[in-house]
Amino acid sequence: MGKQQDQNKSAAAAQAAATKEKAATYLVIGAGTAGLSFIDSLLTLDANATVILVDRHAQPGGHWTKSYPFVRLHQTSCSYGVNSLPLSNIRDKKGNERFSVNDLATGQEIKDYYKVVVEQFRECGRVHLYFNCEYSKDDSGNHFVTNIDTNEVTRVSCKKIVVVHSNVLVPSMRKGPPFPIDSSINSAPLNELPTHVASKQYKKYVVIGAGKHGSDAITYLLRNGVDQSAITWITSRDIWYFVRDGLWGGYKSYRKDTVKLVDPLVKCKSLYEVFLQYEKDGTMARLDTSTIPEVFKGATIDKSELAGFKSIKDVVCLGRVTSITSDEIKLEKGVVPLPASPADTLFVDCMADMDGTFYGFRVAEDFKIFDGDQINMGPLIVSYNVCCSAAIIAYIESTFADDSEMRNNLLYFARGEKQNKFDFKSFFSQFYYQNKTFKALGAYPPAIQFVLNSRTFLDAPCHHYLGLPGFIWAMVGPSQMAKKANKFVERVESGDFPDCQDCFGVAGRKLPEPKDLKIKEKSKVKSNYPPQKKLKPKSKFGLNCCASVDIVNAVEKSGDPTNMNGAVKSNA
Repeated sequence: MGKQQDQNKSAAAAQAAATKEKAATYLVIGAGTAGLSFIDSLLTLDANATVILVDRHAQPGGHWTKSYPFVRLHQTSCSYGVNSLPLSNIRDKKGNERFSVNDLATGQEIKDYYKVVVEQFRECGRVHLYFNCEYSKDDSGNHFVTNIDTNEVTRVSCKKIVVVHSNVLVPSMRKGPPFPIDSSINSAPLNELPTHVASKQYKKYVVIGAGKHGSDAITYLLRNGVDQSAITWITSRDIWYFVRDGLWGGYKSYRKDTVKLVDPLVKCKSLYEVFLQYEKDGTMARLDTSTIPEVFKGATIDKSELAGFKSIKDVVCLGRVTSITSDEIKLEKGVVPLPASPADTLFVDCMADMDGTFYGFRVAEDFKIFDGDQINMGPLIVSYNVCCSAAIIAYIESTFADDSEMRNNLLYFARGEKQNKFDFKSFFSQFYYQNKTFKALGAYPPAIQFVLNSRTFLDAPCHHYLGLPGFIWAMVGPSQMAKKANKFVERVESGDFPDCQDCFGVAGRKLPEPKDLKIKEKSKVKSNYPPQKKLKPKSKFGLNCCASVDIVNAVEKSGDPTNMNGAVKSNA
């Protein structure tokens, strides 16, 4: 309530000071990963769309603008960013980005990439950029943009507003740790760690946090000459880690390797058992094998990082830190002494998302992505993939008739407090929601074609060995990936897993049928975005829809995934 009142006061003041006006089809609040991906696909698909983009930061990139200097993607570069612009430098002869398990862009590369994306927006002439600006709205629904430095106010009119409901917090965005510390204690956010390590001022480092930030801090210390004996690692609770090179071996084996994720979903009796099988297969890992972690946040590491983690002997797992005095660390479940004197010890703040949200998102039971003249971004509809989720929402906005109920029926995601938790089941719910969303979109085949042609989709044929033939072969060939994914969905919905009896909150919901969908009339105007570039021709085929069943069957019968051309000719 207080935040809303403050916004109304700001809007009232802005209305009185407004000196300029600007109009566009869409007003997008937030130039982070989701907002930029949405705009990129919208401009490509809708030649008439115009956008006003507002962000409080001075440059695009959201939380990346506050990231630590040695940060890298935890996922591969080939599917991160926006659909119109490649990020990865690993390409095939045709210029397509190739999947590589070790291709992880740096934070600086991502910030530079997003600057190019925004420059593309600018060049097309359909996007007005307002960086270093705050957005406000008054009681009458009027929109205002206020420049933080100059206080210049612009009144904005739009047909729709796009709001990114994210509040991702990283240590550098806070003023110190979120608990009391004694004045004698030396504490620094992760961003400052390289400076302190280079100074060699401290004998001991206490890393607080076990997620992406904490694991990166441990790896940085170990790889920069700090012995494990000089490190104390405070983890509030045990968590699971996803081991990227434990699952994927390389470019040519991606499809075969991914089977290791799906097979246990069909064979194991419980979701807990699935995780234990993943551990046996080397796909998942935990630090303490004597306990079974309840938490999975999606933190992704490689085998060498895991070995480094396991070398740390002083690991404290007694809940969250509540305070630090001059001689001890107080935690929820106990107290431990400082590993050295305050002068010789540096506490490294690696705590993120301390507001209790699910990846920065608060998704209520009644949350709607499409809500009249407002589009609410935030929930993930593609498993652990913000970029592709946003692109699909833009596709739905530009393709389907302006019917919020119909559009929302196409999307499945975690709703409410129970489903938006960092427990181990969130890994499976993400996969379930993605499968249900793709089945819903399958009622309109071109929608699946859009997904398969999206570089932001990790499984997109363009990223992998043998391209589309390899994709179809993985789905309907001996691996039977499509059949196994469907079986997993059936098991969830029938209550076959004893530790999942609520169907991840969507029990009884029916998939839309083709007759339920209304499509917009296509504009005859050709999009001018991305500027001065030719979009790569889209494949003629897609999964279970854009390729005929006859072609799929011909490939399967031949026993040869490279026989796509022959299959096409024989079915022409």
